[in-house]
Amino acid sequence: MKKYILLPAMMVAAMLSTTAVKAQEDVNPLLKYVNKENDLKASIGGRMFADVAYYHTEWTPMKSGAAITDARIHASLTYGKLFIYADFGFGNGEFSQKNLFAQYTFKESLKGIHLVKAGYYNEPSSMSMMTSSYNYHFISRPSVSQALDPGRSLGATYKFFNRHFFADQGIFSQLKYNEQEEGYQGFSLSGRWLWKPINDNNITLQFGTGLRYQRINGGEVYQDGVYKTNMHVAANMQTYVDETTKFLSCDLPWAKDAFTISPEFLFKSDRVFARGEFIWKKVWKDRDDQTLFESQLGGQQSWTNVEGWRSGNKLRPTIMNGGYVEFGYLLCGKAYTYDDEYGLLKGMGDKGGLELVARYSCTNLTDITDGDIFLIGNHKFYPNGKVVDYPYSSSIDGGTMHSVTLGLNYSFNQYIKIMGEYQYANLSNVYFPDDENFHQLQLRVMFAF
Repeated sequence: MKKYILLPAMMVAAMLSTTAVKAQEDVNPLLKYVNKENDLKASIGGRMFADVAYYHTEWTPMKSGAAITDARIHASLTYGKLFIYADFGFGNGEFSQKNLFAQYTFKESLKGIHLVKAGYYNEPSSMSMMTSSYNYHFISRPSVSQALDPGRSLGATYKFFNRHFFADQGIFSQLKYNEQEEGYQGFSLSGRWLWKPINDNNITLQFGTGLRYQRINGGEVYQDGVYKTNMHVAANMQTYVDETTKFLSCDLPWAKDAFTISPEFLFKSDRVFARGEFIWKKVWKDRDDQTLFESQLGGQQSWTNVEGWRSGNKLRPTIMNGGYVEFGYLLCGKAYTYDDEYGLLKGMGDKGGLELVARYSCTNLTDITDGDIFLIGNHKFYPNGKVVDYPYSSSIDGGTMHSVTLGLNYSFNQYIKIMGEYQYANLSNVYFPDDENFHQLQLRVMFAF
């Protein structure tokens, strides 16, 4: 009797173990080498995305056209419990470093699987950013995820997962090449934790959250030896033919510490999926007020004490937020599938698969102090409704965008897919007062091998 109980459980564990060395690849690679005697596997593959887009705007034009938006070559090596993966991009005619990491499965049991991972890869704090773009059900990730969630960083993580629980956490450096002007790099602590009360072959229901703390040390020498840090926040208009970020972007000078929380949910059945995240980020700032105060003494309109200087050069935290909800219905093809190792919905890849998808997203990069006014001619905020040189305003307006996307996706097989979308976006940004309504049509052809 024990054999009949243990056999299915062992099969489940084996399936999870197999997923652990394949989940980062878009498809089952066509070019493979297998040496069973030495427990060695190697593969080489690639992918290419080509997009066509038409944009209709009210004032500031966007460039309609076509582009190769992504092209990559990747290789993997599996030796026993060790998995090594390298991925390099050539999209937009430029070389870029993508994933480059080693992963070791050091414990497997009926209770779950334990992994350690080190290298250059996505920080584990967001469902959207963790999903491979080949497996994503929309042409672009939501703008809020692009702006407020982290991408790839250099670091190390520990992960545990089983059928009902998922925990992935680690530490990362701020700059992968240590290119700050002076001092030491910043760092971040990132994690994503999930609970799946229902997770079987037909239905998955999960709830969770991502958390991230970031210490910012990258910046420039400002004046009199004062080191000025900065955080640049930006996102495109959920399109890649014209990747402009001018409508959704801002700089946060003197940014020092940032905290992000990203609660999420996912529901998947054979024919339907629904998922979403809410992202909230707070950025605290810090500067050497005493040195900056002393450097302005003796000027024509210098402040006479440091308290007065601070009142005229206000510094306060900035809060940004947003979220998205996505839905999909599989019209043709096999059932939707789920990836236990990454806690993600897999992409559609069956022969003749056809799905209808819809998304609503909101990106809010605006934090304006009550009473402040903005003069478009000066491109400046002024406090308390008065146009005066001092005090400076601490208001930030990187833009707020609400968008609705409708899409239809078709897979010829797991190696070739086509995606089509219509998106309407409503923008509010004081720097672009005449730009409010954006319409775009997009088509993507992509293949992977």
